Formats: sequence, C-alpha cells, structure tokens
Amino acid sequence: DRPGYVARYRDRYQDQLWFMCKTAYCILIERAAKYARNQDRRLRVFFERAGKAEDRDLVAYTRILKTQGMPFDGANSASYGSLTAEEFKDIVRGEPRGRTKATPMLQIADLYLYPMAKGGYDPSYRPYRALMDHKRLIDAHLPPEDLASCGIKYSCFDRIKNKDPD
Repeated sequence: DRPGYVARYRDRYQDQLWFMCKTAYCILIERAAKYARNQDRRLRVFFERAGKAEDRDLVAYTRILKTQGMPFDGANSASYGSLTAEEFKDIVRGEPRGRTKATPMLQIADLYLYPMAKGGYDPSYRPYRALMDHKRLIDAHLPPEDLASCGIKYSCFDRIKNKDPD
C-alpha cells in the first residue's frame, strides 16, 4: 500500500516489511516527545481503542521505544536525530492508554488527520491551509530547519521533496 516504501526496502527486507501503523506510531511518538522536551514538558499518550490486538501493538511499540529506542536503521535515520531509549523513558510517561470514541479529544484528532495527510501532497488544500494559518499544526510552530526531524512526517510520500531528508 506504500509504493515508495516497498520500492526502497523490498530487496533488503523481503517479507519483513513493516506495517504503516508501526512506522507512523514510532515517528509520531518520537516527534511529540521531541516537542514536549523542547517545551520542558513530559508526554502522556492516549489512543482510540481499535481492537485488542491493535491496542496491544501500540503498547508494545511504546515499550520498544523505551527499551531499544527508535527501531529504524541508525545510519539511514541519522539525519532525524532520533531519541534514545533513555530519552523516551524520561519524556514519555507510563504506557499509552486506550480511550473510546466517546472521548471528545479523540474526535479532534480525526478532524485533523485527513487535512494533514492531504496537505502532504496538496499544500493548497483549504482545510490544511486553515490549520496552518491558525497555527494548529506542529509545522506552523517550527523553524524550517526543524521540519524534517520534528515536523509532520510524510512517510514515503514520493511527492514530498522539500521536508524529509530521505
């Protein structure tokens, strides 16, 4: 489902390609943790429950971050300034907590997700522009030199050339 990712990594990893959820989750938590650290804060993670297996995966991904750090090849991801396991332990409080759809803050996340994704290949998309103009997205708060390592990561979006160093 990600042609850029598959083309880049199929020869090296064959049948062990990652699901997008693991990639996205690890990058999201790391970038949120970096922002929290820069604001002299700690991070607590909440997620919308999706199913027992999926919920367990998110908790497991967090445990890996806190014991091993980012699960990416260090040489390939050096330009992102990855956090160490110790840094994750210091910044990310406890384990992620699942919540139901009835939690209002989770609905806000749904409203942001599509404009953020579409903004990755169409920065003129009106809802994305509105979120940026009103400084509701992390990218609106970062200097240009920090976007690649701390901003929204458009993982393997082949059309994104100006943000990510890969």
